[in-house]
Amino acid sequence: MPLPDASLLKPFLTQRHDQLTKAKARRSLGQIQGKIGEMPMTRGFQGALAAGFRTAGAPAVIAELKGGSPFDPGFRAVVPYKALAEDFEAVGASGLSVAVERQVFRGSYSDLATVRSAVDLPLLARDIIFDLYQILEARLAGADAVVLSAALLGTKLGEFRERCASIALDALVEVHTPQEVELALASGADFICATNRDIHSFELKPGTCEALLPLLPADKVFAVAEGGLSTADDRERLGALGAKAILVGSALMKDEDPAGVLEQVLGVETQVEG
Repeated sequence: MPLPDASLLKPFLTQRHDQLTKAKARRSLGQIQGKIGEMPMTRGFQGALAAGFRTAGAPAVIAELKGGSPFDPGFRAVVPYKALAEDFEAVGASGLSVAVERQVFRGSYSDLATVRSAVDLPLLARDIIFDLYQILEARLAGADAVVLSAALLGTKLGEFRERCASIALDALVEVHTPQEVELALASGADFICATNRDIHSFELKPGTCEALLPLLPADKVFAVAEGGLSTADDRERLGALGAKAILVGSALMKDEDPAGVLEQVLGVETQVEG
């Protein structure tokens, strides 16, 4: 889908495209597919969230690990991925999101591999996906799910979802307008994330999740909410509107006590080793 001229995403996509060109030169599509065929089954990201939702009677929580953000300064210089992943698992996250995109979120697939080796939770690879090759990259790296942006993929969304399904990756379709909700539903998506973050301006637009969640049919869609969420009140409010999971990211990565923030969101008290 063509991006608006003013979209801040354009330079990042150009850089990501260059990275992919180099990656394809190093390892062909066929080589990746062959390796994926030898890999164990994925851990079921959507299923883990559904189990967390049933157990808690409230939205499951996805904790996101990332090294930076283009719209939110103040991140720590070094991210202890292994320790944080272990803490988030101990506190009660149902799944983890790990940034693998370098320019926007200062992440990498090596970060995802570090987290994969540290916890048993299913992992969501956070990338800016516009090429089917990226889906295979994520699966090979150990991801259990990826994010597909309705704004970015447009009518290609169905094709990308099918590719994910063919290699047992869950596809979380991200939407931030009513039109994108329609597009996601038309593609057959049953795992949809309403986000308060505008993909083109990177601005946080509070209230977007509240407007979009009622548009997602509860009997057909497992609804997720994200974007500036950080409290137990956020979890309760969005759960009342139909969210069965929420993603918490920057609030964790900017705080000196990320596990403590997650405890507050979940309303639990745990003893996490320091």
